[in-house]
Amino acid sequence: MASGIYVSMGAARNQEHRMETLSNDLANANTAGYKSQESIYRQIHNDASALGSSKQAMGLNHPVRFLPEDRLPVAMVERYTKFSQGSFRHTGNELDLAINGRSFFTIQGQGGPVYTRNGTFTLNKDGLLTDQQGNPVLSDTGATIQAPGATGKIGVSTDGLVLVDGDTIGKLGVVEFPNTQILERMGNSNFKHPDPNFVAGPAENIDVRQGFLETANVNPVHTMAMLVKTNRLFELNTRALQAYKAMDDLSARDVGRI
Repeated sequence: MASGIYVSMGAARNQEHRMETLSNDLANANTAGYKSQESIYRQIHNDASALGSSKQAMGLNHPVRFLPEDRLPVAMVERYTKFSQGSFRHTGNELDLAINGRSFFTIQGQGGPVYTRNGTFTLNKDGLLTDQQGNPVLSDTGATIQAPGATGKIGVSTDGLVLVDGDTIGKLGVVEFPNTQILERMGNSNFKHPDPNFVAGPAENIDVRQGFLETANVNPVHTMAMLVKTNRLFELNTRALQAYKAMDDLSARDVGRI
């Protein structure tokens, strides 16, 4: 029964991880520029299949021998981000910006540039263009964008030029990546590159929409349904775990009597 207990425990743990992912997506369904996640699982027997004997499995992280196919435990190995584009929501705010395409805005973070699809920007008291956390929005040259004492209308062209009363004060640092999956999540819809010395390349086809925000690419109804389903699967596996334990206890008592 030990293998059944282990498989049930692993399955319950995987459903718990999935519930965490779905709950986080649902909590951010109204966060501009948020990108949902999905989990990747694999069977643990891949760790042991290349070994010469079952004794070599003693060094594995998972205490599993060569189990039958119907008893192979599955473990979550990583989560990946789904970068599909969300829909656009019109706000009418001249400093709300959305990107059509695969590009990102560049923000000055604490340890270097960070990248976001959340274009909820504002001007601080010094006329500096910032995000909602007060981090400066960077231009295509890596400089900050300032409009000191700006009292006129602020315009942003589709190619990222920022204008005050028709005069250009900078161009948004809109960048893109050949492989977005390499980006690491930081919260607040922000991402960073794992290499601090990496210089992101400018986007080839910039399409910025002023007065719009990109909504999260989360379907709340579907996510809620999957959350309910995952919770039920978690309960079923915990019940199976309890049943296996009860059978082990019963077997131990009966063997003792014999």
